[in-house]
Amino acid sequence: MRSILRALAAAGLAALAAPAAAQAPLTARSLGTAGSAVAGARGVDALFFNPANLALAGNPAWSVSIPQAAVRTGFVGTSLGQVPSMLHFNRWSPGEKDAFIAGIPAEGLNARVDLTVPVASVQVRGVALGVSITRSYSQNVGRDVADLLVNGYQDGRTDYAVGNTSGRNASWVDVSGAYGRRVGRVSVGVAAHYVAGRALAQSRLFEPTFDLEAEDLSVELREVSAHGGHGWGIDLGVAGEVNPRLTLSAAVSNALSGMKWSTDLRTKSLVLDRGDFSRTGAIEARDRFDASEAALDPAAVPLSVYETAQGLYDGAWLPATLRLGAAYLATPRTHLTAAYQGALDDGALSGGWRRQLSAGVEQDVGRLLAVRAGAGTDVDGAWMLSGGAGLGPVQLGVARTRKPGGSGWTFALGFTARGR
Repeated sequence: MRSILRALAAAGLAALAAPAAAQAPLTARSLGTAGSAVAGARGVDALFFNPANLALAGNPAWSVSIPQAAVRTGFVGTSLGQVPSMLHFNRWSPGEKDAFIAGIPAEGLNARVDLTVPVASVQVRGVALGVSITRSYSQNVGRDVADLLVNGYQDGRTDYAVGNTSGRNASWVDVSGAYGRRVGRVSVGVAAHYVAGRALAQSRLFEPTFDLEAEDLSVELREVSAHGGHGWGIDLGVAGEVNPRLTLSAAVSNALSGMKWSTDLRTKSLVLDRGDFSRTGAIEARDRFDASEAALDPAAVPLSVYETAQGLYDGAWLPATLRLGAAYLATPRTHLTAAYQGALDDGALSGGWRRQLSAGVEQDVGRLLAVRAGAGTDVDGAWMLSGGAGLGPVQLGVARTRKPGGSGWTFALGFTARGR
């Protein structure tokens, strides 16, 4: 999905319309309770939600998390279940093609896919360290562009419009360390992050021109990217046990922060013709597009570069995020959690919702098995239902999200070991 063509040909014309997020890096344990683990997080999980939790009762003597993976997807104009079929749209009947095009909203197909990999995290008493890698892809595909790919160029037609066919992607590495300490009846904590930006890119498809004599069209595809960047962030947190059963927790992630991307830009470009608007043609054109990458020459910058690069650095940092949570031990085996998370600035380098209310339950079944369930909402029409389980050190989480006009799935799998 490094370009519009890759998104169209390999990802089935779909891109996720999730706005920038107020969520911590996903872990399988937190996903199972819909992200409500702000007050219930202990051990390495506390590193992602509130460093003050590292000094609370119930924090293990040590814990370690070895590669976890979380994938967040969501779609407008199609669904995850339709993607396999879309990869073979050349086999559709005329009726299936017409039904698909008719179902595309006026704003086009829209999708976002976020992959987060907490590579490794380790916690010893009140100290935790971790490294995570995130790649975020978003894509919008206009209705006429989808029509071109599904039905091919219709001879003599000159009213094709690309709409908002554009994309944005980013990738970065987050290296973090946290410390929590008990101060009287409460605990306080601080975490520091170093963010290594790997790539930040935007792509755009420009309006076509038509050659009626040759019965062809020409469409320019352009991408502008910055490679490399660095940033930092400081998280502050406080937490306390109101009584042996009730814990309250509050934190601000990236309360202080900064981010700077490279200003040495690179660009890719390709002029597409009617032969490129097919499944096979798009895959071949993608390779030509990738091969066109070159450093941007400040002395000869086409207008399409300026237009594609507009807003490249907007929101290109991790947002300051307020997190509030409560955890209640209903029985020795039943843990109830509730949380609010909300972005405090315009940072857009995370996936998910700008704000979220969520609640969850975790039930221990025997010594090795735990089952989880949760629900959440953005208080603006979107909702999430989640579930998960832990079998010894193996943790699994899954969530279904819906919002007006769209839907998505999130999956997380990880391995976490804890010492008493």
